[in-house]
Amino acid sequence: MTAKKFRLVLTGAAGALLLAGCASTPPGPSAPQKHPAPAVPVSSSSAIDCQAFTERMAAHAAAQADTAVTEPDALAAANTLADDDEAGDDGESADASPATLATLPLFSVSPHRDRLPVGWQPWTINRNKIPTTYSMAEVDQRVVVHAKADSSASGLYVPLRERDAGMLRWTWKTRGIIRNADNSQGPREDSPLRLFVAFDGDKGALPLKDQLMYEMARLTTGREMPYATLMYIWGGQRAEGAVVKNPHTDRVRMIVVDSGMKHANEWRCHERDLRTDYRKAFGTDPGRVIAVGIMTDTDNTKSHAEAWYGDIALD
Repeated sequence: MTAKKFRLVLTGAAGALLLAGCASTPPGPSAPQKHPAPAVPVSSSSAIDCQAFTERMAAHAAAQADTAVTEPDALAAANTLADDDEAGDDGESADASPATLATLPLFSVSPHRDRLPVGWQPWTINRNKIPTTYSMAEVDQRVVVHAKADSSASGLYVPLRERDAGMLRWTWKTRGIIRNADNSQGPREDSPLRLFVAFDGDKGALPLKDQLMYEMARLTTGREMPYATLMYIWGGQRAEGAVVKNPHTDRVRMIVVDSGMKHANEWRCHERDLRTDYRKAFGTDPGRVIAVGIMTDTDNTKSHAEAWYGDIALD
């Protein structure tokens, strides 16, 4: 499996089939509007005590102190590619393949405050889209990624060596919600905060329509989409615990872990069992995890969002 498999960039007709479904084009005036798809409830709030989260992240940070020694080439290559992407016209290096990492780099231990975190790669949604701005920042005495979206959409991701689905922990904060966003509707499918996990699997066992979708994406872009994507979002229209199908492809399912303005401007710490969530979202066992990413997007609603991503860890 080549690292290009993780370069999730689709253009043109394949834009509507993107990993997050965020490159959609609103229908014309005569297009019928669909009613929101029913939301499937999952577990109750996944929010955990942030003090306990901080202690666990300290253990992860200590473990990652050895990563620079055991994987110097992978980290150096990833950081070089990030620099190349930042210097490019469209945020993508067409020829280079990003290094796959064994661990998910923490934002808080990044040695550079003026560029992307080590190991995290720019993810271009569509060359015709305005990219969201990401930068390192120190907020509330912690080093985080600051995201600002203005009618824009792009993300950051880490291609990982295949690994079993385990526990996912993270912390994030948003200044507000996108009030007219609805993640079940293509023309309004935006979110101030997204954390996605991409899984491998047997695409040959999928229904014909899904196989045709993957083939169209491959022919259009020369790249492959992941078998399935599980996405955690901060929603505005759906209750916490709801599972929402992506309006463009059945291979992406979203779980609302925060919703509304109740906890805006607060750090929220979450812990999720990927295997359990995947089963509830897709009705089957997950394959191997192959990538993790973040995204703040407002391109469909033509709005503004500001948010912060703290450390993310996979066990």
